[in-house]
Amino acid sequence: MKKRLQSLFIMLFIALSAFGQDRTITGTVTGKDDGQPIPGVSVKIKGSNVGTTTGADGKYALKTSLKTGTIEFSSIGYLTQSRSLASSSINVTLDTDSKTLTDVVVTGYTTQSKRDVTGSIASVSGEKLKNQPIQSFEQALAGKAAGVNIIQPNGVLNNPPVFRVRGFNSISLSSYPLVIVDGIPVFTGDQSGNSAAGNALGDINPADIESIDILKDAASSAIYGSRAANGVVVITTKKGKQGNTRVNYEAWVGSTKAQNLTPLLNAAEYVQIKNEARTNIGLAPAFFLQTKSDGTQVDTDWYDYAYRTATSQNHALNFSGATEKTSYYVSLGYSKQE
Repeated sequence: MKKRLQSLFIMLFIALSAFGQDRTITGTVTGKDDGQPIPGVSVKIKGSNVGTTTGADGKYALKTSLKTGTIEFSSIGYLTQSRSLASSSINVTLDTDSKTLTDVVVTGYTTQSKRDVTGSIASVSGEKLKNQPIQSFEQALAGKAAGVNIIQPNGVLNNPPVFRVRGFNSISLSSYPLVIVDGIPVFTGDQSGNSAAGNALGDINPADIESIDILKDAASSAIYGSRAANGVVVITTKKGKQGNTRVNYEAWVGSTKAQNLTPLLNAAEYVQIKNEARTNIGLAPAFFLQTKSDGTQVDTDWYDYAYRTATSQNHALNFSGATEKTSYYVSLGYSKQE
């Protein structure tokens, strides 16, 4: 009885060892067009984590304990193929994927699908920029793009704002980014030759802008070289669309008034405070209210002289259209801000 049990255990051990024994699948992967070996091909058993890649000679060796299944061969630029695990030697010939090879990757001055972009790019549509009481389109970008800081240094008319992409990039030089309008670099900053401010970008009508793309990282702006050290702002203007001539007119009128001003003392309160200060140091009051010729007291509100309500207006007129041979977009703009 003991001998039979020993024999049974020995046979069961041999069967389990044979069942769990790994086998090695080998082969060579070549290209159908030239018959040359293809290195770096991914060789993987479908539905498992077992896989390897081909060497420089196109050969591979894959260990597995599976007896049945499917092995996949895939590589960039080639069609994926599948083979059965029935054999221990599997040679594969891959066909080129012509569709993949003809795909166009567009960078720099051209366009690219947003889902394919790997760099840091912020996009702002032209609809978010127009019909705003601004002196130039840069002011309208405030708060609309992450990592972009727009600061208006003062209220001087046509004064360029401080435009920074991802903070300071230079201690002594300008931090203004490179601006590209329809593929052409343009001047930036204050280009005035006298004491009056002159924003070089102030003549770009925000209503004529189709979109603005801000390239913030090195990968996105690499094509522009050292000029892109402070980032790149790519502006695309509107173009005529297929069909009859379209006439579009947009206008707005608004008013500007200083808000949140600190309240000032009137004449009586001012005289009282000044006399209290003299009394506190042991002096007699020396400030008194003045009267006009009609007997009323002089009480001037200096805010009325320093500030006033300013009126602003903006008008934009454009003609656009396109045919099979040409397209056109002509615009006129008028802006007045007090």
